[in-house]
Amino acid sequence: MNRDWLEKDFYAVLGVNQDSSTEEIKKAYKKLARENHPDLNPDDKEAEKRFKDISEASSVLTDVNKRQEYDQVRAMGASGFSGFSGGTNFNVEDLGDIFGNFGDIFGFGGTSRRKGQSYQTNINVSFNDSASGLDTNVPLRKEVVCEDCRGNGSENGNSYHVCNICKGSGQTASNQGFFSFSQPCQACRGQGNVIDKQCKRCRANGFVIKNETIKVKVPAGVDNGTVIRLRGYGGPGSGGGPDGDLLVQVNVEPHKFFKRNGSDLILEIPLLFTEAALGTVIKIPTLDGSVTLKVPSGTASGKTFKIRGEGIKPQGRRAGDLYVKTTIVAPTNLSRSAKKHLEKYKEQFESGDSPRDYLYE
Repeated sequence: MNRDWLEKDFYAVLGVNQDSSTEEIKKAYKKLARENHPDLNPDDKEAEKRFKDISEASSVLTDVNKRQEYDQVRAMGASGFSGFSGGTNFNVEDLGDIFGNFGDIFGFGGTSRRKGQSYQTNINVSFNDSASGLDTNVPLRKEVVCEDCRGNGSENGNSYHVCNICKGSGQTASNQGFFSFSQPCQACRGQGNVIDKQCKRCRANGFVIKNETIKVKVPAGVDNGTVIRLRGYGGPGSGGGPDGDLLVQVNVEPHKFFKRNGSDLILEIPLLFTEAALGTVIKIPTLDGSVTLKVPSGTASGKTFKIRGEGIKPQGRRAGDLYVKTTIVAPTNLSRSAKKHLEKYKEQFESGDSPRDYLYE
C-alpha cells in the first residue's frame, strides 16, 4: 500500500466521481494530459506537476485491483477505524503509520488504557517567598477510586459478569474485505464487563470526589507564571492507566520597591542634590538584609550601580545581581538663606554653557 493514498483524492485530480466508469476515467485523463503535457507547456513547473498527478491518478483508478484497494484505504481513513487482520500489499511501516496513534485510544485487544485527567490550580506567594522558596499546602477536590467497589462500579466490587458480546475484550470487530476494523464494544462501553448491581457509593461510576490537601514545594527563585507539575496527583487513570498530574501555577505578588528582570533585581534610590554633588555612603536594602554603597561626587540622575550576587538566588543556579538606579530629588520649601546660597552657587559655577545647548545645534 502507498501511504500517500490516505492524503490524495485521485477522483478530484481527474475531475470525476467515485461512481465513474473506467472509460469515463480514461477519457478525463486523456483530456487533462493533453492540456498539461510538458511538451505543450515548456518551462511551466505547475503544469509539469499537474501532469504527474494526473498520470498517477489514472494509473491507480484504471487498474481494477488498485482502484478497489484505494477505495478501501480511503474509506478506512475517513472512518477513523483501527485494527487489521490479514491482507496483502502491506508492510510493518505502513501499519505503524496508520494505526500507531490509535492504540492508546482503543487499547487493542482489551479495555482502553488511559492516563487520568490533569488538574490545574493557582497559588499566590509573596515576592520574598518566591525568592527564598517555601513549602505550602494546596486544597484540592479530586476524583479517587471508589473504595467500596475498587473502581469497577459494581456492588462490593464483585457484582458483574464478563460481557457476552465482546467476551471481555472491550472491543468488537467488523470485517470489510481484507480489513478488520475494531471499535469499543457498545454493550459494555469498552469495559469488558457488565455490571449486575451498581455500587451505591459511586453509582457505578467507579470514582468518588474527595477533598485532599496537597503539599507543594515552591523552589527558590521561582518566577511569576511558573507552572509546577506534580505527577500522579491528578485524576485516576482508567484501564490500568497512570493517574493524571496536578499543575500548580505560581502567581508572585509584586514587591513594594524591587523589580525583577530574570534573576536580577532593579531598585531605584533617590539622592538629595547635595548627596549627588558631594558624594555619600548610603545603606541599600536587599532581600535578606542590607549592603552599603559608596556614591561618588558628581553622580548624575539615572546613574546605575551594580552590586554582584544580591539579586534572586535560584535553586541550583548562579545568583543574580542588584542594579541600583539613582534619581536626584530637587530640594523643596527652601528657606530664604538657602535660596541665596544656591543663587550664589549658580552665578559662580553655572554661568557657562547650558547642558541643553546640543538640542539646538
